[in-house]
Amino acid sequence: MAEIIWKESPLTWTAHVNDTPVCTLKGKDIGGWSASWLDGRVWPAPAHLPKATPQSVRFFANLNEAKAAVEQTVKS
Repeated sequence: MAEIIWKESPLTWTAHVNDTPVCTLKGKDIGGWSASWLDGRVWPAPAHLPKATPQSVRFFANLNEAKAAVEQTVKS
């Protein structure tokens, strides 16, 4: 199982696996956080928009929710 190391800089958190950055979380001016994959992964379409195409960026209401989603995706 891959271990995730989070590195913080102002308004940005980056998830690293084996010293390789895999996802960046950025705080938004409007509130919430965007999670952007850096390794070619994509977030699945949200349940309320089943016809949407998978995207490399997804919005989360708070930092803890975003981190948990990244960790769950990387570990699965």
